[in-house]
Amino acid sequence: MTGRYRSFDLSGGHPALDFVNTLDERPFPAPVETLADYAALVRFAEVTGLVVAAQARQLRKPVAHHTAIAKRARELREQLYGVLSAWRQRNPPPRRELRAITSAIREAQAARALSVSNGKTIARYEWLSPYAPELPLYACALAIKDLLTNAERGRIRKCGAADCEVYFIDTSKGHRRHWCSMENCGNREKQRRWRAERV
Repeated sequence: MTGRYRSFDLSGGHPALDFVNTLDERPFPAPVETLADYAALVRFAEVTGLVVAAQARQLRKPVAHHTAIAKRARELREQLYGVLSAWRQRNPPPRRELRAITSAIREAQAARALSVSNGKTIARYEWLSPYAPELPLYACALAIKDLLTNAERGRIRKCGAADCEVYFIDTSKGHRRHWCSMENCGNREKQRRWRAERV
């Protein structure tokens, strides 16, 4: 899914990058938090396909006391951001962030188990509790695991605009994508350069 869904920028090309992009306008003094509460976390997990609609409907019901889960999700997001920022600056990923991400992934994996399949395969790997309140957090952790272990690191890019911290996977044919969005950052940067050349 690409483009925007409500307040989420889904231009990352991977759910884990969409997750890290949920803090909008990062470089500015007052960034916009789009994962402000648990309901927003559930909505994000649904629109990125990390949970199915039926799960999201159930998870939305008793949301008032799940503020701690939303807080943990925001912490996990910032830990991933720390790793991506270090990679971009050609520095080793911070060990503290890697340990925290590893712990979150282990917890998510412990919430899944093999079950006998009714289909062609012998078994399925499923959630032990498909409506556990932590499910959106666990799903985000497993998306991060997939990104960090399977994505080609050289294709993970930060938007080339100086005032944009959106990350995306460059799937362009020549690996030359510079902007999170040509319509927004790309055009804005081109206009800036044009004005600078005219001065």
